[in-house]
Amino acid sequence: MKKFFYAFTFLTFCYVILNANAKINSSINPVSFKLNNGLTVILSPIDNIQAACVLIYHTAGVRDDPLEIKGASYLYQNLMLLGTRHLEPYERFFFVQKNGGTSGVKVNFDNSISYQIIPDHKIDNALWIESERINSLIISNKNINIQKNNTYKRIYRLMNSNIAFKSSTWIKSQIFEATVYHIPLYGNLEFIRSFDNSSIKRIYDNFRNPSKIIMVISGKFDSKKVKKTIKKLFSYSFQKKKTIKRKYISIKPRKKFIYKNQMIENIPQNFSIYGIRAPSKLSYDYLYFNFIKYYLVDQRFSELERIINIKNRLNININYEYTDNIESNALIITMSSVKRINLERAKFLLNKKLQSLMNFRISSSSFKALKSLIEIDFMKSMTKLEKRSIMLAENFHLFGNLNIEETYLKRLKRATSYDILRICRKYLSKNNRVILNVYKK
Repeated sequence: MKKFFYAFTFLTFCYVILNANAKINSSINPVSFKLNNGLTVILSPIDNIQAACVLIYHTAGVRDDPLEIKGASYLYQNLMLLGTRHLEPYERFFFVQKNGGTSGVKVNFDNSISYQIIPDHKIDNALWIESERINSLIISNKNINIQKNNTYKRIYRLMNSNIAFKSSTWIKSQIFEATVYHIPLYGNLEFIRSFDNSSIKRIYDNFRNPSKIIMVISGKFDSKKVKKTIKKLFSYSFQKKKTIKRKYISIKPRKKFIYKNQMIENIPQNFSIYGIRAPSKLSYDYLYFNFIKYYLVDQRFSELERIINIKNRLNININYEYTDNIESNALIITMSSVKRINLERAKFLLNKKLQSLMNFRISSSSFKALKSLIEIDFMKSMTKLEKRSIMLAENFHLFGNLNIEETYLKRLKRATSYDILRICRKYLSKNNRVILNVYKK
């Protein structure tokens, strides 16, 4: 079975790499420039497709909110879709959809992202729409109140009716204790509706400030025409404020083991959640920890699936979540079962596997298969315009680097099973775990 898996993986790897390279080889090396107002632009042309991506990467997020309205930026996921001087509410969304494209807006802790993927001949319209959002968004008290109430109702409903959501929220608060990520993105639920509207409006400056914006244009476009359009639409004046450049710092693993049991009536299954603090994106550890994630829970390899369900036939549902922060992350593994005795056995096997990973290197064949899977996924992501654009913006934001393929693949090539063993010993220790057991009464 394993021989078949490795052979299949190798053939898939070769196919994907050949196809991905065909697309990537047709691209021109990305270039960057700055407008006079401080806005950074990255151009990443690719000739053999008929689409383009316009991505606006704001280097501000929830962590930049004033303490009294922490989480208010989260509301901008919807506020940024509202009307502007020349657009009706949600017209941006309908325009992209009508032209066969896709779009998205997301506010994170460390950054915020807005993108459109559209036919290449519509790129001027896409740029105009983004300039409207940045320059003339209409934010009324009525709309703010609607979003505050909607957010409160949605989160309140989840917290009171979805035990998995409530448990995951608690796990994250403990994993990221005493860090910038310890509260949810939406902030403290009890305070949302009392956020001051005038303060929320002032946050708009974080999304308008050109020195906090990285714009990425990728796909098929005429560089000269795009440059001219960008300078015309985005060379707006903005009151210069003294801004201290943020220094990102890698957050170390936890040093305190947390274990909690809960007994709850009328839940369909017993479940256990294991939260493990994972590395920041600033270090090589982030890449090495990917091997652990793939090894344990990726459905194409999942060692936990093999030992728990295939070998021991415990019929456990295994799910996972991996966060996407800059300074620290978390791998959250959830195991659930109707039979508590099966869940207890699965927990024993998981603990045993985590301990073995801290004591022994994974096999050479497993390491090679994992490296191939990680490279496959990276090369596939580089062929998707929005993911490619996000990675370009993030790497430039953190490292000032535009050669993301070369840098990543070199790091991956240099990785050894000894690196993985070191990371296992650093991050899989008992003190770096938060465990929540939820049992049926």
